[in-house]
Amino acid sequence: FLSEETKTIESNCSEMKILGEQRKTLFLLCFIAVCGAVAKENRKGGRPNGGKYHRAISKTIQTEDGDIFDCIDIKSQPALDHPLLRNHSIQMEPSSHPIGLDGNSIPDTTLESSIHLVSCPLGTIPIWRSEQHYPIVDIKELTQQIYTRNITRNNKNNTASLAGLSRGQDIYGTTVSINVYDPEVYGTQDKSGGLTTIISGYSFDREHTNAVGVGWFVWQSNGGDKAARFHIFYDNGQKQCFDLKCPGFIHTSPNIPLGGKLSPISKYDGPQAHMNTFVYQDTNSNWWVKFGKESTVVGYWPGELFGYLKSKGTVGYWGGLVEGPTIKYKPPPMGSGHPASEGDGKAAYVKNIKIVTRDHQLVTPMSREFDVAVENPKCYSVAHKSDQDGGVHANWGGSGDCTL
Repeated sequence: FLSEETKTIESNCSEMKILGEQRKTLFLLCFIAVCGAVAKENRKGGRPNGGKYHRAISKTIQTEDGDIFDCIDIKSQPALDHPLLRNHSIQMEPSSHPIGLDGNSIPDTTLESSIHLVSCPLGTIPIWRSEQHYPIVDIKELTQQIYTRNITRNNKNNTASLAGLSRGQDIYGTTVSINVYDPEVYGTQDKSGGLTTIISGYSFDREHTNAVGVGWFVWQSNGGDKAARFHIFYDNGQKQCFDLKCPGFIHTSPNIPLGGKLSPISKYDGPQAHMNTFVYQDTNSNWWVKFGKESTVVGYWPGELFGYLKSKGTVGYWGGLVEGPTIKYKPPPMGSGHPASEGDGKAAYVKNIKIVTRDHQLVTPMSREFDVAVENPKCYSVAHKSDQDGGVHANWGGSGDCTL
């Protein structure tokens, strides 16, 4: 892994014949120089994931939009480093599929926002070589806010805000189409996006809430740019994590990368595009993620990771989220940056919401079963909650740049 620059420094150091304290001093200086050269290589992306893992790379892929992905053996992926998964056998397909799921489950002609696929060899999975590896996350605050649905608090201490729909009934999965925009986010550590998440445990154990979620985010400290990217996240009550940044999610697809840029992106009062996602629990208690109209398997969170979510979810959320340290004094735009009252084409939306029930049925719920969840109505809003042929629909978003 060392460059010629590093090897030259080591060689020069070894050739020095200086005795006593001078030799010790020179050795220390050479050691610092070598470490600096290695660090320089890591910053350049010389090792995948910033040198965080040392797994064999079978192939490196650079996409047309400049992202770099390393293909590693599926059996050596980060998930299996989790102490709860040391004896886990990777499952390539769900043990069950909800009744009612078919190719026409998302009957929509709107543009689909998708990821630039990669071609990793069979038996490997892609890992995004992002320069940033441990961005700030606050999934706990998100779950707390969702559980206070129908209450608008305007809490000035919050570093997160949401606007969408929530449903406080047992839930075993959901399909949804989430409108994709690329709002202007001010702080590098702040993020703005659209997502769906399933949560369990809050009502009786607020400190150890479980959650799984899928969505898109504009998040500069994570991706190094202001592009809308596909992300997943989970919280098992002890650890909060996005994508493959830490052990947990088992990635099975050799073609769909986590963190990939989404395209096309919706334009205000112009063409609209959304990403189609499906998250559900199979009969082995694993929570699966599928992507696109064809419901292609991306991977899953094993049931062993969870306490409360191992049996079921108790609340779902569909809509927008902004989160980060600068939100207290300069909330960023959410969705299209326009209020929900402007409707489709101008305000972001979630639609085609369906629910998986306890008996593994994919059903279309009624919009009256959903609550409007808005953390800061001065900044963001939800409107046009309605029943449509493909499932429940609502608009969400706002300009931000307001006083919380």
